[in-house]
Amino acid sequence: MNINNNANSGLSKADTSQIPVDYLEEIRNRLNQVHLSLRRLADQISHNRQINKSKIPNYSHIQNQLQVLLTQLHSISNNLDNNGNILKNSNVYPLPNFPTTQQEGLLTTLLRKKPLPEVEQWIQEAIDLGKSDCYSIEKEDELTRWIMAKVEELREEFQFYGFESIEELNYLETEEGQKEQEEKKTEEQKVKQEELRITDGGKQGLHPNTVLKFMYRGILT
Repeated sequence: MNINNNANSGLSKADTSQIPVDYLEEIRNRLNQVHLSLRRLADQISHNRQINKSKIPNYSHIQNQLQVLLTQLHSISNNLDNNGNILKNSNVYPLPNFPTTQQEGLLTTLLRKKPLPEVEQWIQEAIDLGKSDCYSIEKEDELTRWIMAKVEELREEFQFYGFESIEELNYLETEEGQKEQEEKKTEEQKVKQEELRITDGGKQGLHPNTVLKFMYRGILT
């Protein structure tokens, strides 16, 4: 296969000096990598179904695979953007020694000027979705601003070194609150004693707050 620039189509010999061959080869390799990555993920999902495991691979595997795909697609996008003008003004044609009969399918794909029907449908659906009311950047921005304001409002009501709000802490400073706290401590002590009595070896179970602290900080105290 060869590529000829429209600006030089009238010359007897094609000038390929303006054709970014290295970038085209890199794009081809990247597209092949994307195809292999998608195939690998599809095979993994199919394998899991055949052996009656979960329908999809574990989250970390999907996350890693997605990161690889995003990197590959980002590289392809950059190459297409950097060479968009020259690619739009270039034509692809087969040389005389190209095996047209054996590679008819590949030749048809390379000479295609329009996307495949299913791809064209995806593009149109994306355009229609962008124009519809169900997807509005302005509405998303408005929702984001409301969420940020709400989070800030809620954050001011809490002190994040405990499990009580400011109102609850103020209540605990009162005489009634202190009395209620003492009653809770007495009740918790009774529960601990009961746990020690019924647990093998007299081992004490972990308090829910201790479990939450370990989950959040990784500290078991």
